[in-house]
Amino acid sequence: MELIRFSELECHYGAREIFTGLSGVLADGERIGLVGRNGAGKSSLLRLLAGIDTPFGGTIVRARDAKLGYLAQSVADETTATLQQLVDAALERTPHHEHGLKSKTLRVMLEAFGFAGADYDRPLQAFSGGQRAKAALAHLLIDDPDYLILDEPTNHLDIDTVRWLEDFIANSKQTFLIVSHDRYFLDRVGTRIWELDAGRLHAYSPSEHPYDAFVEAREQRRADERKAYAEFQAEREKRRAVVAGLRATHTSSDYSQVRSREKQLAKLEERDVAPPVAPRKTMSFRLQAHRRAGSGFVFETEGLRKAYARTLFDGVTMALERGERLAIVGPNGSGKSTLLKILAGELEPDAGSVRYNPATKIAYFAQNAHDQLDVDRSAVDEVMDRGGVAVEPARALLGRMQISGDEADKPIRHFSGGERRRIMLACLMARAADLLLLDEPTNDLDIESREALESVLDEYEGAIVTVSHDRYFLSRLCERVVWIDDGAWGEIDGGYDTYEADQRERERRRLEARAAPARPKATQLTPLKVKSQLQTQIAKVEREIAQLDTRLAEIDRAFANPETYGDRTLVAELERERQAIGERSASAVTEWETLLHQYESLTK
Repeated sequence: MELIRFSELECHYGAREIFTGLSGVLADGERIGLVGRNGAGKSSLLRLLAGIDTPFGGTIVRARDAKLGYLAQSVADETTATLQQLVDAALERTPHHEHGLKSKTLRVMLEAFGFAGADYDRPLQAFSGGQRAKAALAHLLIDDPDYLILDEPTNHLDIDTVRWLEDFIANSKQTFLIVSHDRYFLDRVGTRIWELDAGRLHAYSPSEHPYDAFVEAREQRRADERKAYAEFQAEREKRRAVVAGLRATHTSSDYSQVRSREKQLAKLEERDVAPPVAPRKTMSFRLQAHRRAGSGFVFETEGLRKAYARTLFDGVTMALERGERLAIVGPNGSGKSTLLKILAGELEPDAGSVRYNPATKIAYFAQNAHDQLDVDRSAVDEVMDRGGVAVEPARALLGRMQISGDEADKPIRHFSGGERRRIMLACLMARAADLLLLDEPTNDLDIESREALESVLDEYEGAIVTVSHDRYFLSRLCERVVWIDDGAWGEIDGGYDTYEADQRERERRRLEARAAPARPKATQLTPLKVKSQLQTQIAKVEREIAQLDTRLAEIDRAFANPETYGDRTLVAELERERQAIGERSASAVTEWETLLHQYESLTK
């Protein structure tokens, strides 16, 4: 079933063309990740498909009876409502007979997101960005739409909420179109990828790991485009040369041959062979280790402890060998950056020690550019001083980071966050260190710059310790994980994916423990209390039987409608549901009869 079909869509901002000729189909059950460079028009396309904006050209056809849910990037930042008003607005759209269940579901969801009863009277603008994003998600999901269009849904969310959202989407039968820079998220929840590139939409085949498959298929597509265009140009120049030669030497007797060749050339030039998209300038550099990789330790820690108002970690003991890659992970505020600063010598531990190999040369990449860069100095001066290199090598390094010419002489205060990251990387490149300590190195970098940085670090022969929220980055680079959470810590071999699997298993066991029935208290129940409990259980089972009967009648009405049989998938789903309801109904009736017999035996 097609939920949205769009054809030849156009979008402009003033005289600037964002895209034109976009066509595609969003089908039932798909989970599509939409990716592209910043400014490619991803959010614009979502707004068109959600009906927020009107296209300059083209058509959009939406399924008539399908309900849409749309989440904009800043939707929770724009409202002045309180959390309670948001809850009330969501419940107003709920049918009366579902009001109680929806109300309970919404409050359970908000509780799982960390909201307490006292939060309901607070305006949303008083919450953090992550809390506002969670509230907006709950407000959207309670409507139970048939398909959802989500623009950067993981922005501002902590890792636990992102995991919850991943599991929700992966297990949902709803349809999703999602814009996200979180590549790990897209790889877990998606079925395939759409790429918006230079005003054209490329749809990639479904895959078990759609983002990984997309990266490989994208490079093959670009190579094929370059080859096809080169062949077209070569054939065109060859035919132009033949026509030019014939024109210069022809006589009246071979005029028809000239005309025939000219027609062939004209047909060739009419072919729609678009030039390949020019490769974007991205970071191009190589990190050199001070020494060649080999055996031997880089550093080892013994019993590290650090506390402020509370203990962040205690007893951290670990060792790192040359060439190893270690990730430090944990919730926000758990002490990850603090541990990295201790390893860098920027901060003293309350207890414990760090011992380095005396020959190890260290480079520390701070999370905040202002921690290391003098904003009043020029980019080239910073690289010269921090990297210990002359002016020409410094300019060459900045040029490879896309900061060249007069830009290198500008004060650092005039550079964006992403550009400052690149200046810091240029300083890093100049130092030829054996150990890189990286705190959120991918912050402010777009996907292509992140991929370039990952490739550089993958080839680096030295050791790496990194803190990052970019799980795709960690999955690609790191072989070991040290986790910190609420004063506790631990170490996991096998890389970041092993850590993720361990965390999900822990969460599954925690939820099972919460859902397990509490052990009954050892109290003496009087006959009156037993009868009361039986009456409650009987009424509950009777309500369930009534609900099952109502749903069974709805399914039977659907089977009585000839239009139902036009959708084979729907027919199969209805048949499976009818069978399941029949089995549960029979079980419920048996349970009801047993409870009723017990109750009647007490009343005799």
